Amino acid sequence: MKSNSLAAVVRGVVPLLVTIGRSMPVLTAVWLLLPLLLGALLVPLFASQKQLIDLFVSGAGAGVGSWSERAREALTPLALMLGAALLRVIVTSAQNVTDSHFRGKASMLVQSLVQQSAVRAPLEKMDDPVYYDRLQRARAVAGEDLFGVLQNAFSALRLATELLGLLAVASAAGPGIALLLAAVFAFSFTIRLEADMVKRRLNRDLTRSGRESDYLRETIVRPETIRDMRIAGSIPYLTDKFAGGMLRSLVLRGNANRREIRRGIASSAAQIAGLFGALVWMASRMADGFMTAGTIIVVFQAMRGAYGISSRAAFPVGKMYIQSAKIVDLIEFLREAKQETGDPSRPALATAGKDDGEGGAETPVIRAATAAIGRTGRIDLERVSYKYAGAASETLRDIRLTLHPGETVALVGDNGAGKSTLVKLLLGLYRPTGGRILWDGVDYRELEPEELRGRVSALFQDFVRYETTLRDNVTFGRLEAGANDESLRRALSAASIDSPERLAGGLDGRVGQLTEGGRSMSGGEWQRLAIARAAFRESQLLVLDEPTAALDPQRESELYRSFRELAKGRTVLFVSHRLGWARFADRIVVLQAGAIAEEGTHDALMAAGGEYASMFRAQAEWYRG
Repeated sequence: MKSNSLAAVVRGVVPLLVTIGRSMPVLTAVWLLLPLLLGALLVPLFASQKQLIDLFVSGAGAGVGSWSERAREALTPLALMLGAALLRVIVTSAQNVTDSHFRGKASMLVQSLVQQSAVRAPLEKMDDPVYYDRLQRARAVAGEDLFGVLQNAFSALRLATELLGLLAVASAAGPGIALLLAAVFAFSFTIRLEADMVKRRLNRDLTRSGRESDYLRETIVRPETIRDMRIAGSIPYLTDKFAGGMLRSLVLRGNANRREIRRGIASSAAQIAGLFGALVWMASRMADGFMTAGTIIVVFQAMRGAYGISSRAAFPVGKMYIQSAKIVDLIEFLREAKQETGDPSRPALATAGKDDGEGGAETPVIRAATAAIGRTGRIDLERVSYKYAGAASETLRDIRLTLHPGETVALVGDNGAGKSTLVKLLLGLYRPTGGRILWDGVDYRELEPEELRGRVSALFQDFVRYETTLRDNVTFGRLEAGANDESLRRALSAASIDSPERLAGGLDGRVGQLTEGGRSMSGGEWQRLAIARAAFRESQLLVLDEPTAALDPQRESELYRSFRELAKGRTVLFVSHRLGWARFADRIVVLQAGAIAEEGTHDALMAAGGEYASMFRAQAEWYRG
């Protein structure tokens, strides 16, 4: 195998074990040391065998008295051999238990690290397709792939320690024999590993073409397609194409098998030559009186064992090589996430761009608050701008806006005007790249994330459907408040859910079809649950971002009554393409190309005859047909 292949395995597996070892050092150390102990026990096991063989060979022609003396002398090596064998059984059992426990905990740990990295990452990252793809790959590796990697790493480690023990045994015949064994092992292992990797690559390639062959095989014999093929006269073409694909697969597999046989012959020839050469040399040393029969026998056994390892080790190492690129991706993802978000014990609320407003490198915003949020709930946006990383221009620029306590503000504008970005800034999910946002005079940057999150809530068009109990669905809005039944029913009532028993069989009834007995819900019922969740939160600022975009007018009218109940005593920012709702707002803000184009009441903006009036008339004309 090429050196860069082994380097790829090392680059993937070693940093992974270091990452795991930092979180559970004792278990990792035991997981690594037990195979070493198992390999080390081979030395006393083979040494005692050598002594026993030499004792019986030397007493082969002796009388009864000499045999009894030899038997007494054999007690020590016999006890050593039995002790080493017993210890190997115990260590092997402990090793298997430790490996299972280690892999389970390591898999949970890495999955938790990936999840924490994802939930603590700036929301802007989720809008980056490159980051999102890397996150999905990391999630995949942290699951079943990681379990397999650790299993293969364990197998490779165990075989490597056995090999070291066998090399130590072989060195009893001299360093030359140990070097010969190492050289033949390296040659044989490389050949078998290359054969294994070639077969894996071939199987991967044939899997792709095999899907087409499977499709053709099924298509050719389906009654509904036979009729069409007969009319079109395409049966010969498709059968030839299927046969050609199968023939190509057979030819490629045959070539691979022949190459594997040739490699196997070369490997076996090298092993036989190594064994023969070692035996000839050791026999000559024995004839000269420099080596015993026991040494020759145990060294021969050690060489046979090492050659067997060369075959068995190819599978786990080959698998790790194939998986190494995924593991490197996982490690780099976790490393970059740690650099960007800092201490994993503190959740980050958002990230800020550079002070120069260029939207460059992001820094974690996890500062301690310098002041508590005031209770009035006035929000001021002072010359706020926002530019996405890598974007050519600002999405929002020079936004100057005040949201007064208890006021309902409608935010309208065309697609791409910056409405959703402004919403995320107000909720603290994004941090301005220019200007600042104040809550009762306190900059968002100086607020504890938990404090700000406790004062805001939102209902989006793409709300989450939690397939859990009705109680959990509502209390997810404010977990710290507990699950008092009276407050739960108030929140449900605000969302026009007057009978939890009829909806889900009670507050502890399950909704969704994830588990048996769950109540199937319509889209409108799920939306009312999302409204109840927002009502339970009792926030000062409520953001409604296109919550009715996918609804028909009748359902929209029903939800409007729920929203009016929900908005009582709160500051509300309502975002919608449907301008009919805007008439009921205290104030309307019109965004155009990332800037505020107009601001005022419905009547004032209609009288002004500007952008809002134009949009409103266009929608009214569309409804009139």
